[in-house]
Amino acid sequence: MSHRPTVRGKEASTGREGHSINSERQGRVENKFVMALLLAPGVLTLLYGGISVFVARIVAYALRKAIKKTPAELGLSYRDVSFPSREDHLLLRGWFIPGVLPGGQLTTERTIIMVHGVHSNREALEAGLLDLCAALARHGFAVLAFDMRGHGQSTSAPLSWGYFEQRDVLGAVDFLRSGPLPYPELGHPRSIGGWGISMGGASTLLAAAREPALQGVVADCAFAALAILIEKDPRIPKVFIPGVAKALRQLYGINYYAVRPVDVVASIAPRPLFFIQSGKDTIVPPWNMNLLANAASAAPDAHVQTWLIPGADHIQAYHVMGTEYVNRVVTFFTAALGPAAPVAD
Repeated sequence: MSHRPTVRGKEASTGREGHSINSERQGRVENKFVMALLLAPGVLTLLYGGISVFVARIVAYALRKAIKKTPAELGLSYRDVSFPSREDHLLLRGWFIPGVLPGGQLTTERTIIMVHGVHSNREALEAGLLDLCAALARHGFAVLAFDMRGHGQSTSAPLSWGYFEQRDVLGAVDFLRSGPLPYPELGHPRSIGGWGISMGGASTLLAAAREPALQGVVADCAFAALAILIEKDPRIPKVFIPGVAKALRQLYGINYYAVRPVDVVASIAPRPLFFIQSGKDTIVPPWNMNLLANAASAAPDAHVQTWLIPGADHIQAYHVMGTEYVNRVVTFFTAALGPAAPVAD
């Protein structure tokens, strides 16, 4: 009887080798998977940090707008002026427009500092600021309209939504009180008020809390607290807010959590405040005015007015209300700064 040669040993050997190869491959795959798991947090952290820094650099600088009109085109006398911000001494540029009394005489007695919003300038055509300046001047109020840091023709600087811009408003106060007179024959103002829109309104409120020389403030579409505003905005991915905030602080020294006019408005009393808000505003929703007005009214000697314009979008109240807007602002500043002095014969 013939016997076939056995190959069991060879097959067994081959099976063991195949098993060993498969085990080795599986081990390599598992090692790669483990390494990926270990590296993933670091990679994600680097990616998150990189995106946060990139976004911070974008949002920290304003889009400059060229100035297209001057007060002269509206038939007004004016002077180009420049002055430093308070504390950090950045050069700011603007216009000083004297008020016009009924007889045509010029006056600087009652001066209003006009503060534009973000990505704008001293004329702020989108909000009608230059036209409003002209209307106030024709009601006897002098006007100082200027470009905040990083805007218009003023010194380049990071955008901080009021954290540093309040120093610009304070620099404007210093200029009016003791700076070189643009109209020497008219002297320095005897009373100063502030009007600001959006970020300019928030900056003016923050400045007024530190500077009693601001005797009354109109804040149009001002936000109550920047952090709350950003966190409630559905367009901003919430996951990146802490990272961008940290990057802004480390790169530029900006603490946007500290931009909270709602915390300081009560300290402005007994000086009067007038909050104006656009009812259709999706950038600074109407709840901001409610927070500000309630906080300001907590002071026992508070004088707070509010005005909600239902049909207006962000910073469009003047365009929508026109003459009524001017009349209400004039009435407020007449009460806050006093009436025009009689003209000597």
